[in-house]
Amino acid sequence: MAKRSLTGTIGKLALALLNATLLLVVLCLWFAWSAMSAAERASVQIRQAAEAVTPLREDVTALTAELAAARADIAALSGDAASLIALQGQLARLEAGVNALAESAAGFEPDRDAMIDRAIRSAFALFGGVVADQAAALR
Repeated sequence: MAKRSLTGTIGKLALALLNATLLLVVLCLWFAWSAMSAAERASVQIRQAAEAVTPLREDVTALTAELAAARADIAALSGDAASLIALQGQLARLEAGVNALAESAAGFEPDRDAMIDRAIRSAFALFGGVVADQAAALR
């Protein structure tokens, strides 16, 4: 029978602890990398949503300014009162449409915090499932 020594046993224990520590470090790095990837994907989606809404908001602002200028031009005109009233009515309807469009465009503004929270929760739910599956496989 092989003779066991205290130093040999301590050496094997230290090697086992180092091995377990390295495995935990690798697992933590993998989790961190996966979480960062999920956060990056969420950030890209948020940026794309914001880029889609920004031109629409600028168009609405420009159209509102043009309507205000047209209303000022009509007010400066002198002429047939009935046609001026009809034009002002048309402008009022256009302005109402622009305001409705502006309100609907404001609804497209993404809630960045909520999107990031949702992405992080879904990423960690996925990680939890993977860890639970691995733990079940080890049993």
